[in-house]
Formats: sequence, structure tokens, C-alpha cells
Amino acid sequence: MKATTLPLGSRLVGEGQPCLVVAHVGAAHGGSTETALRLIETAFKAGADAIAFQLFRTDELLVHRHPERKEMEAVELPPKEWRRVLEAARASGLTVLAEVQDIGSLDVAAQAGVDALQASASDLDHPILLRALAEAGRPLLVGIGPAPERLVWEALDVAGERLALLLCPPVAPAAVDDLRLGELVTRRERHRVPVGLLDSTDASSAFALFAPALAAAHGAAFVEKRLSLDRSRKGRDSAAAMSPEEFYRMVELLRQAERARGDSGESRESASPPPPSPGRSIVAATLIGRGDVLTAEMLAFKHVDPRFGHGLAPREADRVIGRRAARPIQADEAVKEDMLE
Repeated sequence: MKATTLPLGSRLVGEGQPCLVVAHVGAAHGGSTETALRLIETAFKAGADAIAFQLFRTDELLVHRHPERKEMEAVELPPKEWRRVLEAARASGLTVLAEVQDIGSLDVAAQAGVDALQASASDLDHPILLRALAEAGRPLLVGIGPAPERLVWEALDVAGERLALLLCPPVAPAAVDDLRLGELVTRRERHRVPVGLLDSTDASSAFALFAPALAAAHGAAFVEKRLSLDRSRKGRDSAAAMSPEEFYRMVELLRQAERARGDSGESRESASPPPPSPGRSIVAATLIGRGDVLTAEMLAFKHVDPRFGHGLAPREADRVIGRRAARPIQADEAVKEDMLE
């Protein structure tokens, strides 16, 4: 039986976990490595937990006379530049997802050590690619649009155990009816895997700010929303992409929706009294890179959000100093034993 939770980098998504917010870059970098690097920093500042890039090779994706070929070639990054971008994303502390559309791009993503892979909904009937993604040894998010149920089951059989489903409207910008939020619970219970949403509603509409919050309230394990530095520029998926300010506000609303949902069932009167507030945790005072030796200056002692777990207590500081970071630790992230070598 498949699991209802799935590890993505340092995070666990699924049942009982906070909703993972993914900034889906898509082609918003416009073929510029520097823009892609700026989007990483922007996603972090806007409150994203993760960032998703779309990797492809036009020659392996489109025939020569395809009407979108010129547009795709304009936003394609070469492997060397992708490695630079993906390594920077990993160093940022964000969970890094790669939506891979061909085998060659899979090799690039794997070499860069991304945390998870993603299959486009348009590749649901491409078992060769799905099998290659599953065999790469990383968690896999499988996109599903309004496809026949038979294709969904076949894709799940091919993809293996470490997977989640991603509901994807068929076009962008999507009509409100195409979000199918009710399917979040239905799919989770039917397939026993975490289920998330790629929200591609029109980012200029007021509803776009609330759609991810509604998805979280409906039980989405993760929500992906497109992010752009300049939404006024025309390009692939630009109508569904939020500006950094809009993305930040969207994340705020999503977190409020999570708090408003609360625990299911038990009323305030019958609930047990909350436990005493824990003390401070050791947190990173600044971004700590993988392999860095921790010093006193790198540490701070703060109260943390209990939803993401408490770190080591301040009394453990002497035991932490001098050890190496086993993975990147972002500023204000609680330092835990499994993050240290």
C-alpha cells in the first residue's frame, strides 16, 4: 500500500503535515540564467517552501514544424546553466523540484541532486518517461489532468511507491470550475497518496489569491503557483503567474486558512488543554551551507513555529558548535540532530 506522507527534501508532505507551498517557475526565467537565479531569491522571500523548474530539450519535445518550437527554444537553458541554477536553488534551503520532460533533462536534474521530480500531466500516457523518472530514486509528483481513470491507475503502477499526485487544470489560465478541489480528498482516499494542486487560475483575478488557501483548507498536501518577476511580459503561462508581492500575500492567506481549519471533530470545550509553551530552539542565524562547520556566530536562540517541529534546546549549543551541516539550513530554521554530521 502506498504511503499517505512523502519526504520531499527536509520536509514531509501529506497527512498531518502543513501544506507545502511551491513557487512554480515554469518558463518565467525567459531563457535567462540570471533571471532564474533571481527567481530563487524571490521565491524564498515571498514565503515559498519549495521551487519547481521545468527542464526540457526542445529537440526531444517538439517536431521541427511545431508552432510553439521557436517559443520553446527561446526559453531553453543548456545543461551547464541548469546545473548552475539547480545547485543555487539547493543552496538556498528551498526544496527543489524539477519537472522533467525528457530523458536527457532527467540526467541533468539527477546530477544536480534535486529533491524531487515531477511529471507533466501531458505525459500521463508516456510510461517510458514515467518509469525512468521513478527509477531515478527520488520522490515523484505525477500530474493528472482530466484524463481517463484508467490512465491514472496505469501511471501509478508504473511510477512506483514514492509518489504523490498533482491535480493540473488542462489549460492556463484555468476556469474556476477546472480546479476540482473536491478531488483532493477523493484522490487521496482512493489512491492512498498525498495529493496537491497546481493552481493556474488567472493571477490578475482576486480569486487567485484565495484559490491556494481553499485548496489547503480542502486538504491539499502541497500547492504549486506560478511566480514571475514581471507578469506584464507575455510568455508561456504568464497569465497564471503571480508577482512577488501577490505570491507573498497568497502564502499569508494560505497559512491563515490552515489555522482556521484547525483540528477536525473535537470542540473547544471537550479538547484537552494545550501543553505548556516550549522554550527556545537553536536556529540558524544565517544561511548555513551543506558541509559548513557550525560556529557560535551562525546560531541564534528563538521560539519557532511548532508546526514545523522544535530544534535542539539552547543547552545543546556546545554539542552543535564544531559539527558540519549535513544539508543546507536556511536562516531561522530550527537546527535538529538529523541536520548535522
